[in-house]
Amino acid sequence: MNHLAQNIAVTLASQGFVVLPNFLEQSELTQLQQACQPIADQYGVRQVLHSYPAIHHALNWGKLQALLSAVDMVQAQPVRSIFFNKNADHNWLVPWHQDMTICVDQKAELPAYSKWTYKKNVHHVEPPAAILETMLTCRIALDDAGVDNAALKVIAGSHNAGKLSEAQIQHISQTSRHETCVMRAGDILLMKPLLLHASDKARLATQRRVLHLEFSAGMLPPPLQWAEVERNS
Repeated sequence: MNHLAQNIAVTLASQGFVVLPNFLEQSELTQLQQACQPIADQYGVRQVLHSYPAIHHALNWGKLQALLSAVDMVQAQPVRSIFFNKNADHNWLVPWHQDMTICVDQKAELPAYSKWTYKKNVHHVEPPAAILETMLTCRIALDDAGVDNAALKVIAGSHNAGKLSEAQIQHISQTSRHETCVMRAGDILLMKPLLLHASDKARLATQRRVLHLEFSAGMLPPPLQWAEVERNS
């Protein structure tokens, strides 16, 4: 592992997130923006890689896999994909939370798998913390994101506390310093799912598009399988 990759891995492990500027070259960014144009007027699209293959093809998967390898996720595959667009028509607030659900292909009663829901024809469930701790979220900025248009806020190191209760989340969010992940179009944010994060309503409600990709190198206990992995691999 080279020095840069080692720094990324160390920062991600300790802080729970890292922003990498200029991840996409301008030509790659333009291609991805064009591929997302058919859903530009939507504020959220789940399973976006499956539903819009042009977006899948527009991504530089070699570059993504190299980045995943740098953080010890060599065999990781995308297991959830979402397109977000916060804008003047869809300007919502996201309170402090952890990402604690995964998408699976079926419902099965297994120990430590709870809070089952069914949304957009996909089963969602909260798995054990051990599953979430092996996952990584990559958020590619398709537009500039700053304080005025509700860039993501995070609390560094909060992922190390494991799953938190609502009371714990409230206490930590009120007593801990948060950081704003200011990004330019083409930057990428790497984030651990259990990292506490939030976003305000945008004060300047310009378009803020994000391609949200969740990766895992692990397998789920039978009979469960990741809902999206076979479609996107």
